Amino acid sequence: MSQLCAYCGKPLNEAQSRPEFKSCPRCSTNDGNEHIYYPYSEAFGTTEKRVTRKNKDGIQSYCTRCRGNDEGPHNGAKRCSEL
Repeated sequence: MSQLCAYCGKPLNEAQSRPEFKSCPRCSTNDGNEHIYYPYSEAFGTTEKRVTRKNKDGIQSYCTRCRGNDEGPHNGAKRCSEL
């Protein structure tokens, strides 16, 4: 069973988007309480391999630091309740 965000009630392991921010599923799951957000696209990176109708920018799912095996939450993160 997926953990749910204490603030919005959506699964922590599913990325969420807010204006100018995106949540990292790994950081959010590691936190275990709320979605953890970082600035949209600079904290994630993009690739043509991830471009779809739903993901037109090809943004990565996990933040760059988590993809580099430096699991967060990281400094500068915003919690779901802060946005």
